[in-house]
Amino acid sequence: MDTITKEIQKQHPWTLLFADDVMLALESRDDLQKQVQSWKDRLQQYGLRLHTSKTEYMECGPRIEDGSIRVDSTELNEVNCFKYVGSKVTSTEH
Repeated sequence: MDTITKEIQKQHPWTLLFADDVMLALESRDDLQKQVQSWKDRLQQYGLRLHTSKTEYMECGPRIEDGSIRVDSTELNEVNCFKYVGSKVTSTEH
């Protein structure tokens, strides 16, 4: 996955890959939606799939606008906490 997505990856810590998991960090919801769509499209070109039913996003900081993130026609699930490999990242601004 690292090789086929090299052109769309951002510098660390904005894009992190671990096994088959990806973490994307961007400064706006619109930019994140575009980046997630780019990842989905790129993976699809190589016969891989982004599981949008398992894809979640979290907003940190004050919420400026209402809305959500969609990939194609699927609305992604917004969460207030990510748990991964024994670590937890939370958003407390909502």
